[in-house]
Amino acid sequence: MRKPWTPAAPCTSEKRRTAVDSEASTAVWALNAKGCDLGRSLTSRLNATLFVPQKHLRCESERSFQGFAQTFAAQFRCFRRHVCIAATGIVVRCVAPVLNSKTTDPAVVVLDQDGRHVISLLGGHMGGANALAEEVARMTNGEAVITTATDTEGLPALDLLARDLNLAPHPPRLLKTVVAAMLDKDSVQLWDPEDRLRPSIRMSGHEAHFTPVDNPSQWQNAQPGIWVSWRNDAPGDAPFTLCLHPRCLVAGLGCHRGVAGADVLRFIETVFAQSGLALQSLAALGTIRSRAGEAGVREALDVLQVDAAFFSAEELAGVSTPHPSAVARRLIGTASVCEAAALLLGGTSPLLVPKVKGDGLTLAVARKDV
Repeated sequence: MRKPWTPAAPCTSEKRRTAVDSEASTAVWALNAKGCDLGRSLTSRLNATLFVPQKHLRCESERSFQGFAQTFAAQFRCFRRHVCIAATGIVVRCVAPVLNSKTTDPAVVVLDQDGRHVISLLGGHMGGANALAEEVARMTNGEAVITTATDTEGLPALDLLARDLNLAPHPPRLLKTVVAAMLDKDSVQLWDPEDRLRPSIRMSGHEAHFTPVDNPSQWQNAQPGIWVSWRNDAPGDAPFTLCLHPRCLVAGLGCHRGVAGADVLRFIETVFAQSGLALQSLAALGTIRSRAGEAGVREALDVLQVDAAFFSAEELAGVSTPHPSAVARRLIGTASVCEAAALLLGGTSPLLVPKVKGDGLTLAVARKDV
């Protein structure tokens, strides 16, 4: 029996990059002397980096600025969390020009210089600002000010649930539609045949907000619902159906040198569509290590934002595959790239999609061990 894959020494792997690649997790900003004193206390407890005006700089570990707006904008994406000891209006005007997306923007918390009111300003759920506000409020003996509707109503935060369970929402805009239905006390349909979401809902005590659907034929297209599946099998004419795709699929890629990134992406999208698989469920892409530097492969990985694994020819050659190639064995030292890579990434799971050939490309897909 094939053993689950664990990276061996010759193999290199890369985790999917997060939205904010930071040199430190938290930045604390203070604008006046009293705020700087509070900032220093918070900085030591949050293991953060403190930014202060030049005239209030005390030690080498602190960073100074001449203009808050310009420095804040430049540093906005260098940290995952920002704690601003400043007036809310000042921070709002500074943060507005640098906003991008609720799924990628860092958390921003604002508090007064006495620490009495700690406001979750930006990235309440996905950015972690709500949790950060509560954390800072405990430190200052203040009050966390949280205005997220689901929190104030005691409802489950679907975006956080999806993130924690590694479920990719599609389309993301329908998260708001489902949450709005819950706020209006409407029951939300739930198709979850593998019980990926339901146990968490049950444990949180929110089952009453959902109506389980055990047969797809019972799905009401005109009603809001959540469809949990790694397949593209949700009803096509259901405008209020949010799909949550488990990131549980892995693919092996074979390619000629010089392949274009657009061709790689188009091929992967085509294979997934023809196989009835959700591309949002793709978690990792593996190939032979000699293709790790290919610009087309790198471009595809950048767009897909999935983990990457690069295997040596010896690792790939050690895997028994259904469609070996004598030509590949002679040219690159292994009879299989795409199927072997998919099987290595999938652990003990069989192939969902055996080798599919394209123009200078091959692809195979497996499902990761649960």
